[in-house]
Amino acid sequence: MQDSSVERARWLRDLLRFLPLRSQFVLSGNTRDLQIHEVGPGEMTAAPLSRVLPDVLKAAGYGRIAWFDLLNGFRDIEPADGSYLTQLGLVPTAGTAAGGIDLLSTTLERHVMAEGLPSALIVDFASRLIARNEALSPAEHQLFARALILSHAARPRPAGDKRLPFFNTVVWIVDKEGDLPDWFLIGNPKIRHVPIGRPDHLARRSMIRSLVRSLPGAQNADQSELEKCTQGFVDETEGLLLLDVSAVAQLARSEGVQFDRIGDAVRRFKVGVTEDPWRKISRDKITSGEEFVRRRVKGQSHAVTHMLDIVKRAVTGIGPSPRGGRPRGVVFLAGPTGVGKTELAKTITSLLFGDESAYIRFDMSEFSAEHSDQRLIGAPPGYIGYDVGGELTNAIREKPFSVVLFDEIEKAHPRILDKFLQVLDDGVLTSGRGDRVYFSEAFIVFTSNLGIYVPGPSGERIANVTPEETFEAVRRKVRSEIEKHFKQVLNRPEILNRIGENVIVFDFIRTEVANEIFDQMVDNLLKDVSSRRYDVTLTGAAREVLRGLCLSDLSNGGRGIRNQVEFHLINPLSRSLFDRGAEAGHRYRIEQIRPGPSTTIDLVSEQSP
Repeated sequence: MQDSSVERARWLRDLLRFLPLRSQFVLSGNTRDLQIHEVGPGEMTAAPLSRVLPDVLKAAGYGRIAWFDLLNGFRDIEPADGSYLTQLGLVPTAGTAAGGIDLLSTTLERHVMAEGLPSALIVDFASRLIARNEALSPAEHQLFARALILSHAARPRPAGDKRLPFFNTVVWIVDKEGDLPDWFLIGNPKIRHVPIGRPDHLARRSMIRSLVRSLPGAQNADQSELEKCTQGFVDETEGLLLLDVSAVAQLARSEGVQFDRIGDAVRRFKVGVTEDPWRKISRDKITSGEEFVRRRVKGQSHAVTHMLDIVKRAVTGIGPSPRGGRPRGVVFLAGPTGVGKTELAKTITSLLFGDESAYIRFDMSEFSAEHSDQRLIGAPPGYIGYDVGGELTNAIREKPFSVVLFDEIEKAHPRILDKFLQVLDDGVLTSGRGDRVYFSEAFIVFTSNLGIYVPGPSGERIANVTPEETFEAVRRKVRSEIEKHFKQVLNRPEILNRIGENVIVFDFIRTEVANEIFDQMVDNLLKDVSSRRYDVTLTGAAREVLRGLCLSDLSNGGRGIRNQVEFHLINPLSRSLFDRGAEAGHRYRIEQIRPGPSTTIDLVSEQSP
């Protein structure tokens, strides 16, 4: 592929700049990925580090290059005839010589002090040279103690046409810098740590331009269609390695995914879903969903409309993130207790899945401790629970197409909120085991009681909003307190920015809505009693007495009404049926409800049908 717009990677420029200044280097990070490599003027390709690094060193002026790892021992790369290995005192066969950590320690000194052409020794998988960093074996200690001394003993000498100073360089390739002893690296002016980052969009684009032409249907496409596919492919693979990008293209070819549907191949690679479940949701189901939701969530028409708009956007795919990895929908439900926030999340889950219990719920009051994020993403290596994984990452890996409810988000520790920033921004979360878990198919719902109460002068809680205020006043005050909490208290305004205008404030349960909720609860209760073969009715007078008792205080919303119905109707009805030895199939009528410390009822038996 040719792409003159892609310059050498930052790590490579850093390495070349310091070759005359440092005797040893440590390469860490994205070392197992493909690297963009210039094989000719303006001609770029993607190749493994084992090819790129020797090519770059050779072009820089190194005449002898050897490679070592614990499995294959020593290997001559330049020249490839084994002559340099022989000079180092090894006995090569077909350009390779077996060797372990002891022989590497001895060979290291011979390499650094070797005369002749500038030489480089590359030690691959150097992280595996040490069993336990905090307790080195004698052989491990000897190797790195010798490497430390040699890093200072090495002397540069002029070489090449430009007579630039060259060391006999040692390059250690590790997973992370901390894999090698601290006393070997930290404060050592002769060693340069060079981190290799994940590929940026320019690197992915340079690789994707050639991959696109190999996708099904691309051979007959015009240039504008190929450019559109390229841009979409680049956006969809934000955060992926070049090896992953290559694997996505291979997946598309093997499963016949057309070039203009490359997003389907990316989704299959990320979450293992063959078909887009969101596209399979019946439009008629969503169209008629408003009536379904309003039957269960009373008095919150604005919230229902806004929530369904977000669901419709998730189903149609309109306006996705330019990087294509963010969750399908994100919504923040705020308002008083018992007004239907959690019920709305359950109802939307039921609408999408046909089962309200299919959602994944986390009570964030359980994650108030600083280190409780380990429960969500899993403990890091070396800690208890590392092998179990995280509750959130495990759940999303098992059910990538899901509604995820984070209840009472304000009770979570701020450290937890930082994890949500990664989810909202990139649609990905890295587990304690280092696995990347994708949220691109999830629908995220936060609930909160923020803004309902505020701290008083003496630290007590005082009401910030009351049912006597208009909904507009309630909405304005609650939004203001939410913004204040995230910006001033948590100092994390970026989280609220990611949610945007999808903060939905619920209204108090007003009297007319409370009556609807009450009637629905009582009717449902009588139906449930009937299903157990107790035919119970309620006189109009008794219903009105019960209504007055249950709706006298609406401060706890629908949940408070349910509690009152339980206290004033369910408990006394159960008591009466039990005490009188009521038989299934008989008909009963509640004539009167008598409030008191324990509410009692007048239950009259009617003739059986």
